[in-house]
Amino acid sequence: MASFRQLPNWISGIRLATVPLLVWLVWIGAERPFAWMLIFAGSTDILDGWLARRYGWESKLGALLDSIADISIVLVVLFGVVMLHPEVFTDDGWVIWSIIGVWGLSNLLGLLKYQRLPSFHTGFARFGRMTFGVFAMVLFFHGYEPMVLYICGAICFLAGVESLLLVLMIPNWRPNLRGGLLAVLRERRAGD
Repeated sequence: MASFRQLPNWISGIRLATVPLLVWLVWIGAERPFAWMLIFAGSTDILDGWLARRYGWESKLGALLDSIADISIVLVVLFGVVMLHPEVFTDDGWVIWSIIGVWGLSNLLGLLKYQRLPSFHTGFARFGRMTFGVFAMVLFFHGYEPMVLYICGAICFLAGVESLLLVLMIPNWRPNLRGGLLAVLRERRAGD
């Protein structure tokens, strides 16, 4: 059973390994194969997290690897948006830049404070990634629907604010926070 403990890390590694292929698919303009490969990458994100939580195979390495893979996939999706659907940035780039700003600040402060990515993996952050995935699938399979971006953008921005607040509130690195900001606020209230 000990060898299975690393399975979520291997799955995250597979997701990370899809990044060069995804970049190449965008580069050659293969939008549908890119979208299908994103579905595969997204399913590995769901699977590795579920296995880690279900069987208690969570680890600091796993949280870090998952975060790196998630950030890499998000950056590839943004590359895909710029190259395959530039109208998103032309029409509503402020939505994407605001999300990038809050998440970038959260990760930068986390790196400065903890010397590593925050890797909180809260439920709200997972929900934000899921809505971002929905936006990407609608965009790459159907076309640009601004309302989908606005809804996704609001959720992702608020999840980024939660992550930023957690970095500011938590003195020591704690990956995979169950309950997110509300749990930390309850802990602080109970400690007073």
